[in-house]
Amino acid sequence: MKKFLELIFVLSVFVLAADEFMQPPTRNALPMEKSNHRIYENVLRDAPAFEFITTPSTIISSYYDYMPGSYNSFPLRVQGDGEGYYVTFHAKETAASTRRIYYAYIDGNGNVLNVATIGSEDIHQGYCGIDVDPITGDPIVSWHQTYTGGPIAYVDVCSYDLYHLGSSGLWKTPFTIIDETIPTPFADDVFIWPYIHIGPSPETDKRRVYVVCNNQVSHQPSGNPSENVLIGYADFNEGDFNAQSEFEWTWTTIPMLDEWNQGIPEETRPNQAFAVSEDGQVCWIGYTSAPTGSTTGCKLYVFYNDNYGEGDYAFHEFPGEWDIPNPQNQDGSYYFIDATTLQPQDLFMSPYLCNHMTPIFADEDTKVMFLGNMNMMIRPDSWYPDLPMMYLKLYTYDILTQEFSFMDFVDVPGANPYDDNPMLPWDLDEDGNVDVFDPDGYVTWVDGHPIYYNIPDDMFHENETRLTKNEEKNWIAAVWIDGLKCRLALAGEPGFTGWEEKVEIKISLSADDGVNWSEPITMNAKSDDENFVPELDGMMPCYIYPSDRIIDLGDDHGQLDFFFFDDNSYGSFAGPYAHGQNLGGELMYMSFDLDFSELPTSVQNNVITPDLATLNQNYPNPFNPSTTIKYSLKQTDHVTISVYNVKGQKVVTLVDDVKQAGNHQVEWNGRDAMQKPVASGVYFYEMDTINTDYTSLKKMILLK
Repeated sequence: MKKFLELIFVLSVFVLAADEFMQPPTRNALPMEKSNHRIYENVLRDAPAFEFITTPSTIISSYYDYMPGSYNSFPLRVQGDGEGYYVTFHAKETAASTRRIYYAYIDGNGNVLNVATIGSEDIHQGYCGIDVDPITGDPIVSWHQTYTGGPIAYVDVCSYDLYHLGSSGLWKTPFTIIDETIPTPFADDVFIWPYIHIGPSPETDKRRVYVVCNNQVSHQPSGNPSENVLIGYADFNEGDFNAQSEFEWTWTTIPMLDEWNQGIPEETRPNQAFAVSEDGQVCWIGYTSAPTGSTTGCKLYVFYNDNYGEGDYAFHEFPGEWDIPNPQNQDGSYYFIDATTLQPQDLFMSPYLCNHMTPIFADEDTKVMFLGNMNMMIRPDSWYPDLPMMYLKLYTYDILTQEFSFMDFVDVPGANPYDDNPMLPWDLDEDGNVDVFDPDGYVTWVDGHPIYYNIPDDMFHENETRLTKNEEKNWIAAVWIDGLKCRLALAGEPGFTGWEEKVEIKISLSADDGVNWSEPITMNAKSDDENFVPELDGMMPCYIYPSDRIIDLGDDHGQLDFFFFDDNSYGSFAGPYAHGQNLGGELMYMSFDLDFSELPTSVQNNVITPDLATLNQNYPNPFNPSTTIKYSLKQTDHVTISVYNVKGQKVVTLVDDVKQAGNHQVEWNGRDAMQKPVASGVYFYEMDTINTDYTSLKKMILLK
């Protein structure tokens, strides 16, 4: 049976958001002839024990069923060591009412006390940010709302609750902090989606509050979206709250992001989020998407400042694309074929569809991390939306070494998750061979879809991956919603009946600042599944936000609180594509006791340690007349790469030299040490290093 995949190229033109919705990237559609899907089931260890502290409790009903707690922030903030909690969100109490900003106060016992709007003005509002002052317990909140007083569409306002005076609900009248009077690169800039972060201040006895926003307006000649940022900060103390101050704000932008916004150069969609450390470091971290027709590709990047956000931001960028081999069927043919040229497609992995994340500082504030997706892509700039080949990665920027790295996360970790090479979903043991073929001899792979919804255009809008921590205990929790089984059920895959409107909440824990991770706690509302949680029965949880901090309960137990939306109809009606029905849902609160006591740590010997060198599978393979061998080093080392025949006789040495840390490659032209062509057949290539004592042997085939 011939196996050709028909590829339809869809060219998408980016347009500016009509409201506040971000715009999705371009993609390719790929109708599949047959199923080649598998579910990852190799559980390495048991998931941590957990139990409810507070079962799911309703905060308020809402008919606005899209990103109620904003995009890249924590809408649920902890007071002190769990004395209470503030949560802010946008909601519509009826289908016809105005979308407004609300808050809820939850006491230390998990009781939902006050629920009300912030301010009395009945005006279209949304996407609020919040943080809680660690000294007074007072929250500061910002959001954007429609504006009729000038040339721009939205303004950003701010308010705070005077909790320290005795109770919640003593909100200051909202005041404008960003309008057309704030100097920005262009007069028509509209900086919205404000996030709030509170950190230390360089001024004695004060704290510094940051309001950070993204620009809705692009000035790139192509029209592609490219949000630059506006950063405001102000120093305050309890006296400023008592005086009902509107604070003294300083506003700044990052010049390089301003240039990207103008197409200098054409950097599309900086998917980024902001983080603040406990010692005054701040950073923007994320990745860019490659625009249509780009030859530069995606990149990971950091804008970093170690002076409380004052002065310049250092910029560090890193390649965001990893070449991967096109897998071969049992007959040697390549699986992914261009329908027009009938040639093997050039594949790579890249960060993608992980634009809603919460980065954190970790490891004594020497690292910045975010949890995000990595997709299989086709060069130059397209992807397979109809294949669930999307996998979680933990991306880390090391401040001390100024290096970026990632690890294959726990959903499909591969043999060595630390080696800075993407796990290949058809080769989990990383031996260079396809793990499983289907009965017809075609490649199969392990699927991944850590996104709530499954429609390709909506994956850009519905993804969310969250990290939160306890700084003192070195605990980190990773939280996401997995929609893989739902996606396969809706695609008609056998064995997934009943999952059509069911998704799973997943929580993975680390007890050593993100070096090692547990198998994920998995919760769903499917009553006949082993991960069914009765407390979620009848619910459709989506948009799940953890609190900004894990509370230490003692005895290596931690409390993690959640704010989430229980939808009454699968799919967001209020979102950009109006999926589902306009039936509303419930905004909910719940909390868990999580057991960190049995988690692996970096001092234990039950995990794979990161390799200091890596040898990749050659490409193409089989080959004629030449093939490329890629390898990488974490430190400078003497490297030897030699080719051997099936008798173990050395054919040629390709590398025998000192190489610097980084990525390298060498080509073999199918000739021996005397430059004579060798015969067709199986050959082996071996890499050895002297300083790190690394050895790896792989097989390749020469076909003439």
